[in-house]
Amino acid sequence: MHLFKNQHILFWIFLGMLILPNLFMFFTESTGTLTRVVNILLPLAAYWMAMTLKAKPGHMFWWLFFFDFLAAFQIVLLYLFGESPIAVDMFLNVITTNPTEVNELLSQLLPSVIFVIVVYGTGIGLSIVSIRNRAKLREGFRHNQRILSGALLIVSLILLGVNCFKDNRFRIQDDIFPINGCYNFALAFERAYQSANYVNTSAGFKHDAVLTRSDSVPEVYVLVIGETLFADHMALYGYDRPTTPHLQGDSIARSLVRYRDAITMSNTTHKSVPLLLTPVASQAHYDSLYRERGLISAFEEAGFKSSFYSNQRRNGSFIDFLGCEAQDVHFIKDSLPLSANPYDEQLVTLLQRRLKAQPTQPLLIVLHCYGSHFEYRDRYPADHQVFGDTDFPTAEKQYRQQLVNAYDNTVAYADFVLSRVMTVLQASGRPAVMLFTSDHGEDIFDDSRGRFLHASPIPTYYQLRVPFIAWATDAWRQAHAAQWQTLVAHAEQPISTNMVMYHTLLDLAGIRSRLLKPELALGNAAFQPAQRLYVNDHNEFRTLDNCGLKPLDIDQFAKHNLRYP
Repeated sequence: MHLFKNQHILFWIFLGMLILPNLFMFFTESTGTLTRVVNILLPLAAYWMAMTLKAKPGHMFWWLFFFDFLAAFQIVLLYLFGESPIAVDMFLNVITTNPTEVNELLSQLLPSVIFVIVVYGTGIGLSIVSIRNRAKLREGFRHNQRILSGALLIVSLILLGVNCFKDNRFRIQDDIFPINGCYNFALAFERAYQSANYVNTSAGFKHDAVLTRSDSVPEVYVLVIGETLFADHMALYGYDRPTTPHLQGDSIARSLVRYRDAITMSNTTHKSVPLLLTPVASQAHYDSLYRERGLISAFEEAGFKSSFYSNQRRNGSFIDFLGCEAQDVHFIKDSLPLSANPYDEQLVTLLQRRLKAQPTQPLLIVLHCYGSHFEYRDRYPADHQVFGDTDFPTAEKQYRQQLVNAYDNTVAYADFVLSRVMTVLQASGRPAVMLFTSDHGEDIFDDSRGRFLHASPIPTYYQLRVPFIAWATDAWRQAHAAQWQTLVAHAEQPISTNMVMYHTLLDLAGIRSRLLKPELALGNAAFQPAQRLYVNDHNEFRTLDNCGLKPLDIDQFAKHNLRYP
């Protein structure tokens, strides 16, 4: 214990804690070797110099507490995703993820959480020891360390300049920790402010939407947004387990179109869903999201009544804002305790009630599911467990089969819920269309990288490939036979779900808007496949070959005969 009262030993301990994530990142990052070397030397020199500014290193540990927090956060994310700095989206997820999800996630990150608590909790304790200790760092020691750290700083700045010259992809705000963490934290703060101010910045926006067909027959359009559903786990998409018996049944299959080559433009819910509910993706300018209203407003302008039903909790994100544009809004979990896990079938009950309450009005109804979000075993009733066993004490690769069993049960339950939506719409006797897609997919230890969950700063194939399904009642297909045939004809075309959703739904409903692009509407003869893009952590639209996908991901595109890039 006497050693830990020695201020000079504490000096080096605190310096080691600060630089620890950079040492890990030397082995985890896919950047060039020189970039990874600079990512150690430059921050080390800066921390080293900073630690000399106080006679008691415990004081400087607290002055640098934000960087200690970033270091701990970074280590946990490296454990979860295996690479990449703390993303803007990860900071935003801290604000928009509900406490139940946090608890479910943290329970699966215990090794990394325990590690950072032990390391940085010990640091806090030792800093108190340092501050209360009468002894101080010798002035000669501090002087020598300033000289050494200054020399290292000069060397690292020279190497930084060389790296900037040699590597045209290198950006200090992306590749040097904690600079990237601080930069992304500032961006997250800016985005949170813009989101909170959305009501003001979008006030007065109009789609100039008008209905071009008679409303004497009240049509119904239902958009079902799944959660975390990876298309490769659906038998409808070739999976070798019977996860979609209802969608493949004769009564549904004849009126269903499966779009084989569909991918999402984001692997995060709080970004993907707003892109589905607005025309932003087709404009390739993300900031327009802060100024424009969404799909629901366009239908409202055209004379439709609208509903937004969600089985997810409100979180102050754009999903809430865009959903609340509807006249009829219901978040199932609003009145329930945090521990409650209602099943998605309750959304079907709300749909049924709305159809009965508005029998003569054209309707747009959006159903936002909780789908396949982890913890998988909580997403389906016990009598819907098809695949077992699902007993996994922790989410680790050794329990992959049990995780997959539980995940496949969520897929089978989603199949059941969708079939119920279709049954209710068909029974209404009204012309109706249902479109279904998921916000993103999921990693479940699928390959040698050992990736799990989604929302990683760098996407994977498993997070990008999602289902996209169109279905229509007999009455709608008879009334709009040519449009239905056009939907069918485009089933093999490569699409970005977020890019086509707004345009397809408006076009199917006979709504025209100044933002509508017929070439992005799947039911329009003018449809043309657009270049597929990914919206990265900095809201930049990147082509698939420039968004961080690895050879393992590209192999999967080839294996499933999907277009890349």
